[in-house]
Amino acid sequence: MKKSILALLLLFILAACAAGNSAANPQSADQVATIVAGTLSALPTEAPAVVPTQAPATAKLEDFPNKAFVGENERFSVFTINPTGTDPERIGPIIIYNKGMDAVNEIVGTFTLLNTTIVANDDLGKYVLLSTGTYTSHKAVVISLEEKKQAVNEFCVQTEGYLFWNDYVIYDNCERMSNRPWGAGEAPGITAVNLKTGALIEVAKSDLLRQFGVKSIAGNTLQYVETSVNSEADWANLGSHIKTERTYDLSALGK
Repeated sequence: MKKSILALLLLFILAACAAGNSAANPQSADQVATIVAGTLSALPTEAPAVVPTQAPATAKLEDFPNKAFVGENERFSVFTINPTGTDPERIGPIIIYNKGMDAVNEIVGTFTLLNTTIVANDDLGKYVLLSTGTYTSHKAVVISLEEKKQAVNEFCVQTEGYLFWNDYVIYDNCERMSNRPWGAGEAPGITAVNLKTGALIEVAKSDLLRQFGVKSIAGNTLQYVETSVNSEADWANLGSHIKTERTYDLSALGK
């Protein structure tokens, strides 16, 4: 606005001068035009007006009065909204509360969980794994917080026998064999599930004389334990179990 007013005043003054001098000096009109153009270009340019924007509303826990707690860890709490089912079961949509960010993630779908659900997450906070069950074998559901929905089909894991690596979960599966003299005959191998595609990769397969369990991940290397026996009868004798530390290059999963 200031530039426009100054320009009008300048044009008026210079035009008056040009009218008085044009008869005596034929070049005066061109000189006036040059002066006007130079003066206008020297005027400061106004910054564009800033239009205030309103940040999108963020859901809060208090926005969901009818919620039932199902589980938590240090970073996330999980609730079923408008739950149905009989204790300890919780059936309904879920929300995942990020404690550090004080933010609620509303997840698409309906889920069946227990009020003792184990909650885990990857280091980046992209995925939350919900492990629920009443025995050593649990149902695992992985939620993508980026997409606000279940990432892949649920799968069976041994209790807390799982690790995150990039867009994978590497876990002790629920293989069973009749020669194991305990529980339901659990004889876990190790499986990796791609959380983007749902593809399953067999890392270590159990058999009549061997079974496996994940231990830790360092960089791209999985450390796991092989438990073996020399004969099937030795499964009944813990002293005959042979423990061997093994490694697996996780970068091979993408090949």
